[in-house]
Amino acid sequence: MERSKASIRETYGRIASSYAASRTRPWPEVLEFVATLPPKSEILDIGCGHGRHAKPVAQAGYRVIGVDLCRSLLAIGKDASATALARIEWVVGDASSLPIRSSTIDAALCVAVLHHLPTRDDRVAALTEVRRVLRPSGRAFISVWAKDNPYLRDVLGVRLEDADVEVPWHLPDGTAVPRFYHLFSEGELERLIIESRLHGERFFRASGNLFAVTTRDG
Repeated sequence: MERSKASIRETYGRIASSYAASRTRPWPEVLEFVATLPPKSEILDIGCGHGRHAKPVAQAGYRVIGVDLCRSLLAIGKDASATALARIEWVVGDASSLPIRSSTIDAALCVAVLHHLPTRDDRVAALTEVRRVLRPSGRAFISVWAKDNPYLRDVLGVRLEDADVEVPWHLPDGTAVPRFYHLFSEGELERLIIESRLHGERFFRASGNLFAVTTRDG
């Protein structure tokens, strides 16, 4: 199993069209978090892809900066409706080294990103970057796949004994493209958040995911 940022970028470049076509609905948990933010907040969507969350957040009146490694997904996002485009800035960038100035962001989304990063150091670096770019009162919403989700074993055929796994994405022609995932154990996300010096405000589970709402300063 190849584990590098370059391989992750290549994988999502290969599956970009079919992935974007099948991932259109925003997660309700994300929208619920965004609804708690002050009007006109500037929101950073890390690993934004084709704008699954960036678009509805922008349409709700927020200014969004979307960052992603995959140029193909960003290009698909740019072809979105003009109403969303006016409030979204699309940026090529790495979650563990964000091209964003420090202390300039009101809130950050890091949805289904950390579990794709190949090493623990990368995951801590990404969370540390979230803290760096947030304003002193800034908040962040984070999600990862939970290792003990039975769906992974029963439907996707993943060995739950392993933390690092491959989950195939099936292209329209039937080709299976493996995607790297690090599956999070109970308490693991909390430990990374503490190490990054973010402050955990709330932790919860839903739909096989682990979620965290954090603040820059507690």
